[in-house]
Amino acid sequence: MKYYNLKVVVLLKQNLENFETYEKIGNLISYGMLKDKTLKELHEKNTYKNYVFCNLYPVQKDGVYKENNIYFFDLRGIEFQKMIKFKQVLDNLENEYFKIIQINFQTYEQKNIKKLITLTPVVITKLEGGYDIENDLEFVKERILSNTQKKYKNIYETEAKVDFIKNITKTNKKPIKVPYKNKSVLGNKFEIEIKEDPMSQNLAFLVLAVGCGEKNSNLGFGMCMAR
Repeated sequence: MKYYNLKVVVLLKQNLENFETYEKIGNLISYGMLKDKTLKELHEKNTYKNYVFCNLYPVQKDGVYKENNIYFFDLRGIEFQKMIKFKQVLDNLENEYFKIIQINFQTYEQKNIKKLITLTPVVITKLEGGYDIENDLEFVKERILSNTQKKYKNIYETEAKVDFIKNITKTNKKPIKVPYKNKSVLGNKFEIEIKEDPMSQNLAFLVLAVGCGEKNSNLGFGMCMAR
């Protein structure tokens, strides 16, 4: 297995607060998707989009990304043709917040994963609605497993009913609040230890490639690094 990463270089056209950048980057990507028939159909369809992105970096210590500065974000996915299309539609794209000035296409081979560490918050929707999972890590594990297995079936059209998580730990003390559509979404960060068997490794690699949990494509939630 492989995943593909677009390292996107942007010029920021106006100041943005740290947490409002998630939605703004998501909107930029969605705007680009409208320029390609296949991506436009995917954008408008209620299905797994199977890509994830991170927040702008380098991180600003004062929490404000500055107008006229250069920043980066990564857009990651596991389907080669889709990522090629993303590179094409995003090239030189511009809106009121960003001007894309360069995109580098990178390929990463699957390697053994001992642990996934989330770089952006993970969203878990409770059965009764809402996002405050408190400290119910068994529920979190159950939802991550179910979400990942569904994504695997969506991409590969085969079942993968495997518990790939050896252990999961929440690393933030308070939920992380991110503005979205004039409301707020709560997320949390986790360290997830991975089992060694081949299918567990495949599922963990899929999480690395397309994101952990929900709202990967519209808010960049669940972006991970592997160790």
